[in-house]
Amino acid sequence: MGVSGILNTGRSGMAAAKTAIATAGHNIANANTEGYSRQRVTMETAAAQGSVLPKGSVGNGVEVAGVDRINDEYLERQLRNSARDMAGMEEKDMGLKQLEDIFNEVNGEGLNRVISRFFNDFRKLANEPENESIREAVRESSMALVNDFHRMRNEVMEVRDHLDSRVEAYAGEASSLAEDLKKLNLNITQMELNKTPANDLRDQRDQVLKKLGSLMDLGVHKDHRGDFSVDIKGVGPLVTGSQAEKLMVERSPADDQGKGEGAYSLRTTARAGGDITHQLKGGKIGALLETRDKTLTAVLSKLDDLAYNLSQSVNEVHNQGFTRSGLQGVDFFAAPMARERAAEFFDLSEEVKSNVDHIATAAVPDAPGDNRIALAISGLQHMKVMHEGKSTLDEWFNSIVSDVGVVSAHNRSGLNQQRDINTQLGKMRERISGVSVDEETANLMQFQHTFDASAKVIQVADEMLKTVLELKR
Repeated sequence: MGVSGILNTGRSGMAAAKTAIATAGHNIANANTEGYSRQRVTMETAAAQGSVLPKGSVGNGVEVAGVDRINDEYLERQLRNSARDMAGMEEKDMGLKQLEDIFNEVNGEGLNRVISRFFNDFRKLANEPENESIREAVRESSMALVNDFHRMRNEVMEVRDHLDSRVEAYAGEASSLAEDLKKLNLNITQMELNKTPANDLRDQRDQVLKKLGSLMDLGVHKDHRGDFSVDIKGVGPLVTGSQAEKLMVERSPADDQGKGEGAYSLRTTARAGGDITHQLKGGKIGALLETRDKTLTAVLSKLDDLAYNLSQSVNEVHNQGFTRSGLQGVDFFAAPMARERAAEFFDLSEEVKSNVDHIATAAVPDAPGDNRIALAISGLQHMKVMHEGKSTLDEWFNSIVSDVGVVSAHNRSGLNQQRDINTQLGKMRERISGVSVDEETANLMQFQHTFDASAKVIQVADEMLKTVLELKR
């Protein structure tokens, strides 16, 4: 090897060390960047040239084979799945907390107490059936009962509307992320066709996939070019090569799977005219839809049953009694026509609203002290008038509260466990792909020494060349 070969060897060492220093600096700069994967320079010996020794050849320095991204695809997939499950449970927890607050009677008068006061006032009326002020109190407690049914149903509907607004926002986010994924696929392919590592873009793509996967249950696979294709499980493609579909929401009629009237349904451009609302599972969107169409629908249905049975049972007894003016068959409540939305239409009859004399207390006409109807109405509180004679009104309401509490507690327990799992997976990723600033600082010093030593090789070769040139003078 001539002096020029030694110069090339030193130059290759300096170039490789410079690349390694730049990569270490890039790692340090992104030590706190979410989703960043540590990068490492892979070096290999340059091909040897002309034999100058009887039994061997002299090396020709070093070459940078590439800048590798330290990343575990299997672990990334596990992280995506864990993030999806945790995000779904967090969304469900948010909705269930709002629902629990509606039924929380600790700091105020909830529906259960208002019902009790309604029946207690009828007991007082039974003691003094002709007392005008007690009749007024019965009407007031009845209106409080009506208002509380309306309040409770309206608040549950407000929770449903809030969940719908989040579904709409996440559908838009999913469409935007699908478009980002499509562009990243194209950019990565283009960059790597030009023999340029797309490590940072691959990190960005993993982050987009993680965010997209947190919204719903997805199937992710690579095509022959290494591009990620994404399918919505049970629905169809979301991103395929250079094609990205969109999610859309629209208000639609109620269906037989729990979606209420006017709630959002979802569609995708991949399935023209196809409603995919009940095919979407998992993640934030799946959790919101499940909470809306199962838990909230069940609560509304039970609340409607309570309002319907209460009005029907009270009216059935009240219709048998006689008012102060001797009328029979007067409704106490304006009975709902059907169970559906009964809590919304629950109200006092116009007769009772207009005149408390229309409150029937007597079982026979012209009997001022007769209190048998008032007693019978007050006794309804402890009769099994709900669930085909299996539950009292109190038991039915308590079952609503219990159902919400059980679902919420179960979800909260699962959420705590899932957070632990997600934390462990994050630590595993950090050990594999994360940046250790101390380690990278040590690498910087090592590569700096390599750079300085390679420069020294060039300096020595330069001095050798000068010596040779001096010999020719």
